[in-house]
Amino acid sequence: MEPNTDTLHACCTLDRVDHVDTHLLATDQPHSRTPEQWAREILEGPSAAMRARLTAGWTMLGLRVHHRGPDAIAGWPIAHRDAECILLQGDSLLGLTGQLVARVTDGGVEFATFVQLANPVARTLWTRVLPTHLEIVDSLLRGAAERAG
Repeated sequence: MEPNTDTLHACCTLDRVDHVDTHLLATDQPHSRTPEQWAREILEGPSAAMRARLTAGWTMLGLRVHHRGPDAIAGWPIAHRDAECILLQGDSLLGLTGQLVARVTDGGVEFATFVQLANPVARTLWTRVLPTHLEIVDSLLRGAAERAG
């Protein structure tokens, strides 16, 4: 089963989407957690070393995702949350805006990254980090699935 890109895109609020990648965390009990709880498991559940790697990568991209408290997940501010999905948004000083969406469905947990690139610097930077981004997202989802049992 593949994630429903159209439904995930409906959660996105970017004016323009220059990149999107969607993933499915396959689990027998997707509704055992809310979208927020799944997002926390995916982004805050990994080892301290992986969380430090994530933070370093986001900082390198210039993303302002160092927020704390109940309105942030792994430093990403929560832009929207409801029973169906959660939307996190990070803005970069370099012209990149990223949104992460987690959505719970009967088939599993859909997770997407939406990126808006405002200038050539942001486009070049994103092109360079994209392969690593995709590997890390895959790793994060596999880890969350294992931790969820």
